[in-house]
Amino acid sequence: MINFFKKKTSEYIRKVKIYNKITNISKITRRYFAVNGFDGVITIIGVLVGNYIIGTINYKNVVISGFAVIISLGISGIWSAYNSESAERTKEIHDLEKSTLHNLNGTVISRAQNYASVILAGVNGISPVATAFIPLIPFLFGKYLSVNICYYAGFGLAFLILFGIGLFLGRISRRNLVVSGIKMLVAGAFCIALSLLLNFID
Repeated sequence: MINFFKKKTSEYIRKVKIYNKITNISKITRRYFAVNGFDGVITIIGVLVGNYIIGTINYKNVVISGFAVIISLGISGIWSAYNSESAERTKEIHDLEKSTLHNLNGTVISRAQNYASVILAGVNGISPVATAFIPLIPFLFGKYLSVNICYYAGFGLAFLILFGIGLFLGRISRRNLVVSGIKMLVAGAFCIALSLLLNFID
């Protein structure tokens, strides 16, 4: 049984490596993860700031509004990425069929493109969901913590995620990691600053 699973695992890994060479999934996945992860955390920062400004003291309301946004981010990410990737990759296959005068349906190229569409759609949906969910974790313990502590902890986690994304991008681009992380923190601070201006609406 163990040998069977080892064999299946090695076959799957080999297949994924082949698909990656054909479609360049890994590079696109990194880009999707960074971009959509950033969108997720910036969006939840906006949700937290909005609730803080209007004085939401019931942690359940923060959780509900946050999870409503998370669901929207996840569905939007998966649907948009799958449809756009599937359309683009189908077009690539059709163009290749015209140039080679061969039907590629059922070939490794066709399977690789379908695989890429599914994986990228998953990454596109999961990354913002994950980064938006983490800052809400303190509010899940709102029954035991003061709401102010939940807000501060949520903002702290959000900025940690932003800094982490900056480090990730800095490592990929081989630039200064700290500088790259700080750039992401500035984006978060800018988001909060602009949102706080809503306090002055009469």
